[in-house]
Amino acid sequence: MRVLKELPIASSCNIILTDKEGKMVVVECNPQKINIRNHERNGAGESFIITVNHFTSKDMWKHDASDRNVYFSENRYQTVYNALMCMDCNDGVEFAQNILRGKYGFICQYDKQLNFDTIWSSVFDISNRRLYRAEGNPSRVKFKEDARFYNFF
Repeated sequence: MRVLKELPIASSCNIILTDKEGKMVVVECNPQKINIRNHERNGAGESFIITVNHFTSKDMWKHDASDRNVYFSENRYQTVYNALMCMDCNDGVEFAQNILRGKYGFICQYDKQLNFDTIWSSVFDISNRRLYRAEGNPSRVKFKEDARFYNFF
C-alpha cells in the first residue's frame, strides 16, 4: 500500500495485482483516493476477482465520473460475476476464455453502429506461468499463448 501511495495517479483506474500463490486484489484509484478490493469466493470455494471500466466498490462511487456503465461495463461485470459464481469446470483457462468470448452472456459483442470494439483480451494462468491473448475481439479472434512476458513471471 505504501508504494501505491507514492505513485503519481493522474486519472481513475483499476489495477489487478496478484502473486504467484494466487492472492489477488483490485486497486481502485484516482488522484483523491486509493481503495483495495479483495477477492471473492464462489460456492465451490474458488477465489476470483473482477474489474471492469468503472469502480465497483461503493467507497469509490463518489470518485467515479462515469455512470458506472462505461460501454456496458456493469453488464459485463455481472456476466463475469454470474459465470464465476456458478463455475463448474476442469480447465480454468478455457473457462476464462469462454467468458471473454461471450459464451456466458454479454462481454464484447458490441453493436457495429457504436463504432467501438474490444482490441485485445488476456487470460493469465498464474499457477502455470502462462499468458494467453486474443489480439482483437475474443468473440472473433482465437486466444494464442504469448511467451513475451515469461521473464516477468
